[in-house]
Amino acid sequence: MKFMDKLPTVISCCFCCFLRAGTVMIAAFSFIVGLTFAPNVNQTSGFWDMENVLSNFSTSSETTVQMVLGMASILLCSVSVLLLLGACCNLPVLIEIYQWGAIVYSSTVVLLFTFLSTFCFFIHNNCLMAGGVLLCLIFVIVLLTAYFVLVVNSLRMSLKYLSGDISVI
Repeated sequence: MKFMDKLPTVISCCFCCFLRAGTVMIAAFSFIVGLTFAPNVNQTSGFWDMENVLSNFSTSSETTVQMVLGMASILLCSVSVLLLLGACCNLPVLIEIYQWGAIVYSSTVVLLFTFLSTFCFFIHNNCLMAGGVLLCLIFVIVLLTAYFVLVVNSLRMSLKYLSGDISVI
C-alpha cells in the first residue's frame, strides 16, 4: 500500500465546499504562490526580494538561496497546473504528482528559510525581525502544505474509490 493511501481523509475543504471545488482553489492558490517567488530565478526583483531583508551586501549563499527558491517556485507552478487538470479531468495520478511536488516544495522552502533565519540571527545582527518573520513563515508553510495534501488526497482517494481501483475492507 502506498504512503499517500494511508493518510486521513476529510469530507470537505474549509468546512464549507466540496472536495473538487476546494482542490481547484488549492491549485489556484498554489499557482499564485509559485508566481510570487518565481522571479527570483533570474535575479530580477520579484514580489519578495531578499536584498532588503538580509543586509546591505549580498553573498553567494544568499544568491544561491534566491535561485533555488525561484526554481522550487517554478516546480510549484507546474504541479499546480497538473493538480487543476487532475481535479477537472478525474485523473488521480496527476493529483498524486501534485502531492509529492507540494511536499518537495515545502521541504525545500523550509530548509531555505531555516538557513536564512539562522543567517539573520547569528551573522547579521540588524535583521532579527526578518528572522522571526521567516520562522513564522516556516510554521505557516508546514501547516498549509499538510492541510492541502490532506484535502487533495481525499479527492484522489474518492476518485480511486469511484473508479473501483481500491477495495474497501
